[in-house]
This record gives sequence, C-alpha cells and structure tokens, in this order.
Amino acid sequence: MSKVKTEIPWVEKYRPNSVKEMALPTARLGGQRVRLAEELMNFIKLFFEERKRVNAENKQIREFNRTVIEKDQKEEIKIPSEKAAILLEGPPGIGKTSIVYALANDFNMDVIETNASDTRTRATIERRLKETTKSRGIMDFITESKEKLILIDEIDGIYGVQDRGAIPTVIDLAQNTQFPIIMCSNEYKTNLQQLYKKVRRYEVHPLPKQEVIKIAKNILKKEKIINLKEEDLELIIDKNNGDLRGVINDLQGIGQGKVNGDVKELILSLRRDNIEEIFSLIRNLFQVTSLREARNLMDKSDVDYNFLYKWINENLLTFIKSKRELSVAFENLSIADEIFGRIRTNQYWGLLPYFFDLFAGGVALSRKETPAPKGFRRVVFPRYTTGTYFSLTNVEKEFIEKINRKYEISQVDFIKDFLPFLKILCGTSRKQLKSISDWLELDAKEKKLLK
Repeated sequence: MSKVKTEIPWVEKYRPNSVKEMALPTARLGGQRVRLAEELMNFIKLFFEERKRVNAENKQIREFNRTVIEKDQKEEIKIPSEKAAILLEGPPGIGKTSIVYALANDFNMDVIETNASDTRTRATIERRLKETTKSRGIMDFITESKEKLILIDEIDGIYGVQDRGAIPTVIDLAQNTQFPIIMCSNEYKTNLQQLYKKVRRYEVHPLPKQEVIKIAKNILKKEKIINLKEEDLELIIDKNNGDLRGVINDLQGIGQGKVNGDVKELILSLRRDNIEEIFSLIRNLFQVTSLREARNLMDKSDVDYNFLYKWINENLLTFIKSKRELSVAFENLSIADEIFGRIRTNQYWGLLPYFFDLFAGGVALSRKETPAPKGFRRVVFPRYTTGTYFSLTNVEKEFIEKINRKYEISQVDFIKDFLPFLKILCGTSRKQLKSISDWLELDAKEKKLLK
C-alpha cells in the first residue's frame, strides 16, 4: 500500500483539538446572533449542574417512597429536555461535528456518536443509545472513566412513516439522560417541529471566506506547499461553496500531486476527472484475479476512499450475480465498514490498508463463479455521497414531493422500496401506469422513472 493511502486524511489531521483553536462559524438562536463557543461551554457546565441537582432530589424521593404506601409515593423528576440536549443546524462541511469533538476534548469527555440516517427507527435508537444515556455502569466508577458526550448526527435523516416513533424516543432519551446530548442536522425540516419545541436549535452558518482562506493557508504552510497561487486558493474555496471539508480534501488532492504552473483547469475539473477515473476503476476492479492487482489499482487511484467504498457498494449487483458470492462480498464490505469505524473512533490509521483490502480486493475477489464481465457494464452513481446524503436527481426529488402530498415517505424508502415496487406495478399494464401517474399527477419525466 502506498504512502499516500496510509497517510491520515487532512480533514482528520487538522481537526481542532479545542474549541479555542477553532474559527467558529456564526450562529443564531431564535433569530438572535449568539457566541457559539460560549453557548456550548455553558450548555455542558449547566447540564452537569442540573444532573447533580436532579439526581440528589431523586435520591430523596426514592428514600421517601420506600417509607410510604404506593398511592402516596412521589414521581421522580427529570432533566428538562432544553437543558439536556441542543441541536446544531447548518449545511454539511462547515465543522459541526468538529465542534462537538473539540468541545469534548475541552471537557475531557468521550464522544458516543450515532448517525440518525442509519439509526432511523424507535427500536434501533433505543437499542443504540438508551443504556448509554441513562446510566453510568459499575465499571465507570471503578475505572473512573471519562464523562460522555452523546452526538446524534444527521437528525434530519429521521422522517417518514416508519420513523414516527423515533423523534419521541429521542426526546424521551434527552429527558432521562445522564449525559449531555448534541444533535446535528443539515437543514430545517417542518416535520421535526416536535423536536424544535423541546430543544434549543442553533442555526450555524458557513465560515466567512476570509476565515476559510486563513485556515487553508495555515494547512498549506504546515504541509510546505508553496506553489499554489492566491487566486487558485480562492477558486478552490469558491468551488466548494462554504464546505470547509471539501476545501481541505481538494487541498490534499492537489498538494499530494505534482502542481506545475497554472492549476486553474485542474481545480475546475477535479470532480469531473474523479468521476471519469472512478467509472474506469470500478470496471477494472471486477476484472482482477489477485489481491495484488486490486492493491495496484487502488494505489494508482486518487479517489477518496470513503466515497469509493460507496461506489463499490452501489455497483456490486451489476458485476456479481451469484447469491453465494454476493453474500461473501457484502460480508467483506460489512467488516471493512467496522474497521473504518474503529479507525475514526480510535485514530488507528494503521488499519487503513486492511480497510482497502476488504472493501476493494475482498469484494472483487469474492467473484469465483460469475464469469468476468465482458463488454460494457453500466456503472451508476452511489445513492450516498461523501456526506452520507442521497444523491437524488431533480426528477426524483420532485417525485418524492408528489408522493409526500399523499403520505410521508423518506428518501431511503423511496429508493429502496417504493420506486422498485411502482416500476413492477406499472410494468404490468399501460392502464396501471396511467392510473398511478394520474393519481400522483406525474409529468413525462417522472413517468419515465416508472418504465
């Protein structure tokens, strides 16, 4: 595995260790501008003060309840949800998650993170967080382990029919938690009103361009990159439209390559070149016959490894047909995902080669019975982008909006279940296609999705 592959990604390498080190974005609470660092520090401090008060009162209540009959017993009190949890809302890549981790470092706390887009139902949320939020285990006292900070990322990923019990579960967890909860979302959702009424919602805005330039220049200085012009740097920042994570990824991509003279065309074509490369890479990957070949392909690629993982996952069914082989391939992807989770949580970047071997070589080499693909095989974009969003077309987005007029459905359910079902249904007859199209008031482009 090449040196580039095992090097820590710059977005991790330059993640701030303290809120004091950060150029914090501007934020508003109830329309009023606030100092985010001060607000977050106070939130953590006041939470533990409130927890101490509530726990002391509940101890007295429990002692009282042991001395009286059931009908005279008092109900234990809870931490008000507005003091137990807050929500940071703002576009992806502006540093919301970095703020949470920096805050945890400042208070010497461990971050317990879950992604609401993956943990979408009441049952899975309870299973993932209930015991974590409610109590400290006996080992926490014996080993004097750190306090915890609960991070629920992409809370706006919870919506749709199957998720109706999820938000009440989050609110219930907040009211019973023994640890502070910070939720992050990318945009305002009208169907999260129940949550907005219970917790403070901070609108977090992208950093000003000058702050992003300052951060970028600091990274370039530390990496000893001197051949990137001021106008090139500004072009990178404008191209990413406020996404600091995207800026840093582009800087690493350019900085680790050979830059000669004007790089304007390279900057503007970064995404196009990556897409062209990745189409070829996916096809070639399923032609390999050894792990060495798979490694060589990976070494020659500059495609973001997390993004590439999603491309392989999305295109697996195109290149592997055997159920037994698919089982092996998905198992390898699952283990790779687990390893990457350990890398992120514990900063064990030495495990990165194993991650590559499993999701690239392990998946490609799972094809033993299926003949090597001949001729053209269509490679499709992954439904998830690097920010874990669904990459829907405008037509698909409009389609979902029309369905939501009838009843709520999530993007996940639309892609995985609803659209495939409608295609099968509409494929039975033209009459069915017309009936469904009229019911949903579909236009020609939307009807084309059902054919």
